[in-house]
Order: sequence, then C-alpha cells, then structure tokens
Amino acid sequence: MQVILDMVISLNGMVAREDGQEDWLPFEGWTDFIEESKKYDNIIMGRETYDKVTEFYQDHNFDDVPVSEKIIVTRSADFKAPVGYTIVHSPHEAVSYLEAKGFKSLYLIGGGVLNAEFIKHALVTDIHLTVTPYILGKGRPFLAQSDIEARLTLKDSKILSNGRIRLLYSVNEQGE
Repeated sequence: MQVILDMVISLNGMVAREDGQEDWLPFEGWTDFIEESKKYDNIIMGRETYDKVTEFYQDHNFDDVPVSEKIIVTRSADFKAPVGYTIVHSPHEAVSYLEAKGFKSLYLIGGGVLNAEFIKHALVTDIHLTVTPYILGKGRPFLAQSDIEARLTLKDSKILSNGRIRLLYSVNEQGE
C-alpha cells in the first residue's frame, strides 16, 4: 500500500500559524492540492486539521475536494462524521478502511500530529513537500515532535510559480 504524505510548508517546516491560519500560503497551492487529490480519489486528515480549515476557509475547504473518500482520524469517540466524511480512530484503521475499499494509494494531508503517527508506525511510503518561500517563526510543524526517524531518497524536484519548490521523496525501509 502506497501512503503519500503531502504538505505545503514554509521554508522552516511550518504548515500553519499557531492558531491554524494558513493565510501566508499562495492560493495556487489550493488549486494544486485539488488536482493532486483527484489522482488518489481520497484524502486522510486529522480532526483538528479538518476543524481549522473548515472554520477559517468557509469558501474553499475540504468539503469542496472532489474525491470519493474523505477520512478524518480522531481519538475522540464522540466526534460525529460530517456529511461526506468517514471517521476512523487510528492510522492503521484509515489504511485498513481504504484498502478494503480497493484503494492502492492513500493521500495523507496532515496535520503534524497525524503525520508523525503515520511515520511512527512505518505507514508512509512517500513524502511530497511544496516549500513556499516564507518563514514562520512560530507555527505548527508538518511533523509534530515525536521519537521518529526516517531516511528519505529524493525522487524528483521541480520549481513552481512564485518561488515554490516541489520535492518528492520516497521513505526508505528501516536500515537502508
């Protein structure tokens, strides 16, 4: 199973301000995300990522992403699935659910805590980063602090508009 972690980050690895705002990101990044998500026909996000994006961006958020499966991972047993979403309670459950639906590739879109959990459990096979030329001194990192390590291999890179760079990495097996 291929699990692609895809994030847009600042030059210093932040995905959002401390309060979750992403107002520093260029709008074409949203357009790029929509196109990329169509390739996989699914998105997996943490509950806080879902909450913050739908709170701050009511005119364009995950509700507008044209994929057949939208997964929210939460530890809360009380969180109710919004219409069009499926709730799971762990990275393994997200993988099992989509695998049972016949998906070969999963598209993980954050946040940092969920990203770190997927990596901790050796579920991520690829990391795709779009680096935006912006520095956020304080914010939410694309990987929450955790006792994780992973060696990556650069597969491709390309320069995008507005000084952004797209980096595609594969995650090496442990010991490689």
